[in-house]
Order: sequence, then C-alpha cells, then structure tokens
Amino acid sequence: MDFSFLSNFLLWQWALLLVILWLFVQWLSSRYKNRYRKRHLRFSHDYFQGLNYLLNDEQDKALEIFLQLVEADWKTIDTGLALGNIFRRKGEIDKAIKLHHDLLSRPSLPAEYKSKILLELGRDYLLAGWLDRAEGLFTDIAKDDVYACDALHYLMDIYQKEQEWRAAIDTGWEYQKLCKKDERPLIAQFHCSLSEKLLKQNNRSDAEALAAQALSVDPGCVRASIILGEIAIQDRQYQKAIILLQQVEQQNSVYIPLVIDKLAECYREQSDLKTLIAYLRGVENRTEKLDLASALARLIYEAYDKSSAVEYLSARMLVNPTLDGMNTLLELKTTEDDTAQNFMPQIVKNLLKKQPMYQCHKCGYAANTHYWLCPGCQTWSGMRPRIINNKTGLMYE
Repeated sequence: MDFSFLSNFLLWQWALLLVILWLFVQWLSSRYKNRYRKRHLRFSHDYFQGLNYLLNDEQDKALEIFLQLVEADWKTIDTGLALGNIFRRKGEIDKAIKLHHDLLSRPSLPAEYKSKILLELGRDYLLAGWLDRAEGLFTDIAKDDVYACDALHYLMDIYQKEQEWRAAIDTGWEYQKLCKKDERPLIAQFHCSLSEKLLKQNNRSDAEALAAQALSVDPGCVRASIILGEIAIQDRQYQKAIILLQQVEQQNSVYIPLVIDKLAECYREQSDLKTLIAYLRGVENRTEKLDLASALARLIYEAYDKSSAVEYLSARMLVNPTLDGMNTLLELKTTEDDTAQNFMPQIVKNLLKKQPMYQCHKCGYAANTHYWLCPGCQTWSGMRPRIINNKTGLMYE
C-alpha cells in the first residue's frame, strides 16, 4: 500500500478545508461590516436629524430621537446627557428632568450608567431649587466611588445655600479626604459663617471657638481674624483686638480697609491714635495699591489738626488721585463762607455713589456693600476693597 499517496491526499483535503474555512470567515466578516456600516449610517442619519430638530426648537422630537439612539447603544449616553445640559442652559429644567427620568425608566439601562444619570438629575433639581430632592440624590450617589466627589461637591453647595454650616463643614472634610483636594480655605469660611450666626444669637463663647477653629484650619483666613477682633473689642480687650486685626496685613493686605475703623476704635480707647497713624503710614508705604489716603487724612485731622491733614492728603493726591481722596480734601479745605466751594464736596460725593467700593476679583461684580460670598459668582472672599492702578489712576485693576 502506498502510504505517501494517502498522506498527500489527506494533506490536500486539509488544505481545501482551510481554504473553505477562510472564505467562510471572510464572508461573515464582510456581512458584519455591511451590517455595521448600515447601522452606523442609520445612527448618523438619526443623530443629525435629532440635531436638526434641536436647531429648529423642536425639542420634543429631538428628545424622542436621542432617547432611541441611547437605548440602541448605551455607549452613546453622553449624547443624551449633553442634550440635558442644553435644556438646563436654556432654562428648560422641566425638559431636562423629563429626559433624565426617561433614561432611568428604561428597562435596558445598564447598572454602571445609573449613578451618572442620577447625578445629572440631581443637578436639575438643584437648579430648579428643589434642594431636598437634590440632597437626597447626592447623598446616595456619594456612596458610589465613581461619582462621590461630584456628589459631595454639590452637597456642599446645597448646605451653603441652606446655611446648614455644620453639615457643610463635615462634608467639606469628607470631600477633602476622599478627593485629595485642599478645601481648608472653604471649610474655614463655613466655620466663620456659623460663628457669625452664633454671634447674632449672643452665643459669644461658641462663636469665638468657631472663629479660632477657622483660623487654625486656615491661618490666612482674614474673616476669622476680623471676627475674633470684634469679639475682643466687645470684651474691651483692645490690645488683643489690635494684634488680631493687624495680622490681616500678613494674611492679605488688600483687606486692610475693612479693619481701619475697628483699629481706630481700639486706639481711641487707649488715647493713642498717633500710633495707629504711624502703623497705617507704614502699611501705605508697604502696599502702594491700597487706597488708605482718605481714612488716614481723617485720622490725622482727629489726632493732630486740619492743616496737617490737608498737607498729607494734598501730597497723596498728587501721586495717586482718587475721587474719595479729592472729596475728603475738599471737605477739609471748604470754608463756611465760600458758597461755591461748598457745592464741590457734594458733587464729588454724588460721583462716588456711582463708583462701587468693592469688586469681585473673579467675576467683576461690584457693590457698595462688602460680602464675603460674592453674589455674582459665589466665590468666597471674592469681594475686595478697591485698589489703585498707578498707571491709569483708576480704582480697579
């Protein structure tokens, strides 16, 4: 028997089988690609049709199409969530809520996307002002490692709006520990807010303790120093108050104008205004951008005499002219029998009313009242006293 012939025959059979198998695989691959191409084309067509509806303000039709696309392939969920963001930005919160509720109600919703959609729904509730509902969602989501940081961030925002400062403090520490971000300046602000709340309730001991905690949490917290200084003044501990208020210069000298009146009160009680004047002159020399001229001139007038105040202020106005300084100078130089000059201070005062005393260095929000939390962009310590730009002479940079 010829074994070589048999082995060759079997070899050819295996080769033929492999060729047939290769052709079959190629046919399957081609068929799959065609199906994928058709499906992709259909997806693209539906996607652009949804965009067209959206551009034509036919949101209901766009919503229906995008929901179908997401359910067909949950990997495209970002498309649906982007639509929710569009609704939120346009103020159509009800449509954003409906979208996210519809996504959550889909039987085919994969478990890994649930927290992501719940987070967006919580943002809807937050923007709609339904803080209790938002808080409940974010509290649950905070247990999910993937979106815990986002949820804790929104929870801090809610507690801040509701002025639940103890909850805000606890959440702030949890956020810092979990998300590895330095939130000490923000947590210190929460301590200060609670301290001021207790001060209004005449609970001075706890208020002082909280302000001291704020300062230990964030040694650069100007607000805490001011609160402790005010408490010391109420206790008639003027030297302690002076030390606390003067440390504002090291923390952030921009805020010195906020403590001048409080320092003046302390030094008056000690009959030592001249020492305060010397200190403020030093601050003025160390920090050229601060507008201390008007306050210093009034203190010089009180401690010395009018001519000394006029001499000082005249020299300052030649270097850094400001409306506030000019107003004070005119008030000092105006005499009772000079009717024409008597009108000038009032004119300058009217101009000053149009020039806000404080401005947020983040968003530019301006006001004549100081807020620790900017009403415009919700930035803590964003509102600052005006400063001088030596090149332009304007009060803000």
